[in-house]
Amino acid sequence: MRRRVQGFTLLELLVAVTLTLGMAAVMLSVTTSTLNVWRRTQDRFSTSAQAKLALDFLERDLHAGVFRADSTTTWLAVDIINESSSLATRGWQIGSVMKPSTAESLNPLPTRDDGRNATVSDARFGVSGAWLRFVSAVADSGNDGALPRAVAYHMARRPQTGSISVTNPAEIRYALYRAAVSSSTSFTNGNDVTVGYGTALSVPNVGDVILSNTVDFGVWLYVRAVDGSLRRIFPADTGDLSHVARDPGGAADANRYPDVADVMIRVLSEEGARQIAAIEQGTVARPSNYTTDAAWWWAVVETNSTVYVRRIEVKGGGR
Repeated sequence: MRRRVQGFTLLELLVAVTLTLGMAAVMLSVTTSTLNVWRRTQDRFSTSAQAKLALDFLERDLHAGVFRADSTTTWLAVDIINESSSLATRGWQIGSVMKPSTAESLNPLPTRDDGRNATVSDARFGVSGAWLRFVSAVADSGNDGALPRAVAYHMARRPQTGSISVTNPAEIRYALYRAAVSSSTSFTNGNDVTVGYGTALSVPNVGDVILSNTVDFGVWLYVRAVDGSLRRIFPADTGDLSHVARDPGGAADANRYPDVADVMIRVLSEEGARQIAAIEQGTVARPSNYTTDAAWWWAVVETNSTVYVRRIEVKGGGR
């Protein structure tokens, strides 16, 4: 007797295929979500670690700050630079679309809508951030030991590797740089951070980068009263964009050497850096809900960045 073998019907096969595809889609969605969470977590961890390292550099240098009350030498200077036309001479790769130099980027002493006192984390320091220079006796590598030397911190938008060139294939990113000149050069210039250094303190070398994807950098400076309270001396108001520390404690605030600095750095996530690069390269169109490129640029930055702040004692030995 011949046995009849019964197979699957077409409907059963279609149901099986549909169920299999549905399960695969669910598994793919779960896997993708898990990978995205893992990527964001790794991104935050990496960004936080790098930001801490940059702030550690700043704290080390400012702790070893040097000041002598000679009334003529500028031992510390800060300039907030918001003129994009001047950035090409400061090591920037200039693009038709980049960090805007409009009012969205410049608010060094903001007020909060909720009535609370603003902090340095609420401030914005112009298209180029703050250019901070000071003399520090930090013990760098080399043969100078801990002799005083001029140090500078500043931002730049440029290729992360190689020289600035329109043919350079390296990706252009914003970054925070630390430059330090030799103690002998600093001595030759009288330890004045505003004269005699040429481009050494204003144009970054590739090897000077300490924090990638930095889109804002700034400082508030304070002096300490007898009772221990702090009084801000920079910025004194919303239009105060520079500070030069030349004189001892009896001088006007505009020339005081600070006792304390609040430092802020705003760092993009990798996803944020990719979105900003796409905006600046013109590979994506501005959404209709943004009326200007500046508003769009800052909306992306606010969504995809973290602000790191540290209060640092400025030692200024010899005062």
